Amino acid sequence: MRRLDSESLAAFVAVADCGSFTGAAQQLNKTQAAVSIAVARLEERFDRKLFDRLHRRVVLTSAGERLLHYAQKILRLEDEAITSLLDATPEGRIRLGMPDDYIGVFGPALVNAFTERYPLVGIDLRCAFSFQLEAMVEAREIDIAVITQDPMAPKGEVFRSERQVWCVAPNRTPETAEVLRLALFPDGCRARPQILKALDKAGRRWTIGYSSSSIQGIQLAIASGDLLTVLPESAVPPNWRQLGEAVGMPAMPPLTLAIYTFQQSRLAVRQLMTFLREEFSVGATPIAERAVLFQK
Repeated sequence: MRRLDSESLAAFVAVADCGSFTGAAQQLNKTQAAVSIAVARLEERFDRKLFDRLHRRVVLTSAGERLLHYAQKILRLEDEAITSLLDATPEGRIRLGMPDDYIGVFGPALVNAFTERYPLVGIDLRCAFSFQLEAMVEAREIDIAVITQDPMAPKGEVFRSERQVWCVAPNRTPETAEVLRLALFPDGCRARPQILKALDKAGRRWTIGYSSSSIQGIQLAIASGDLLTVLPESAVPPNWRQLGEAVGMPAMPPLTLAIYTFQQSRLAVRQLMTFLREEFSVGATPIAERAVLFQK
C-alpha cells in the first residue's frame, strides 16, 4: 500500500525550515544521522533527490518544493486530528513578528483565545515593517510573521484582504487644498508607494506633512492638523470622514495579509497558523469589529 511516514515528513519539513540537517536535528531533538536517514527514506521512496547540498546550506530541489507543499498540509491535518481526538497540547515558545499596527487586532486574540487554548505555548513578539519581518523569518530570527504582501514579490500564505480608504479628521477639509498634506508611514511601508502612485496618476499634487513609524503618531497627526492619510476601511475611527472619488481622491488597491514562516515542522507554529486562519480569514468574525489597524 502507498503510505507516507509522518515522522519522515516532519524531518523533511524541518530540514527545509532550517536550511540544514544540523539545525533540523536540534529543532526535533534528534541526532543528525536520524534526520538524514528519514530524508533518505523519502528520497528512496520517491526515487527523487529532495535537497541540493551546498557548502553551508541545503536547498530544495524542484521535487522537494512540490513535496513540501503536500508535507505541510499532511502534518497540519495530522495535528488537527490528534488535537481533536486526544486533546493534545503543543508547547514551547513561538517568536512571532508583526507590524505594531497589527497588534490592535491580533494582540487581544493571541493573549486571550490562543493562550487559553494552548496554555503551554509562550509568544515572544517582535514588531517591524513587513519587509524587515520577511528577512527575520528567512534568517530564522523569528518563527512566523504576519505581513502585508509586497504585490511585486508576494511571500507567505494569504489569509485576509483589506480595502484601503482615504480619511481625515472630522470638521476638517484638507482634501480641498491645492497641494494635499499627507500623514504617512516612512519609506519601507508597503502602502506608501501605492498611495503616492495613485495621487500622481490622478493628477493630485501632494507633500508629506508628517511621517511616523507608529500608528499612534499617524492618528495624532490626523486628529491635530489639516492632513489626510489612507487606512484600511475597518481601521478608520468612527468619527473620521472617509473620502472617495466624488471629492477627487483616487481609488486604492486592497492590502493583502499573509502568514510567512519556514517553521511549519513545529507543532506550536502550525497551531498558531491554524488559529490565525480560523480567527481572521474571510468567513471569520468581521475584521471591522476588531478595530484592526493594517497599514505597514
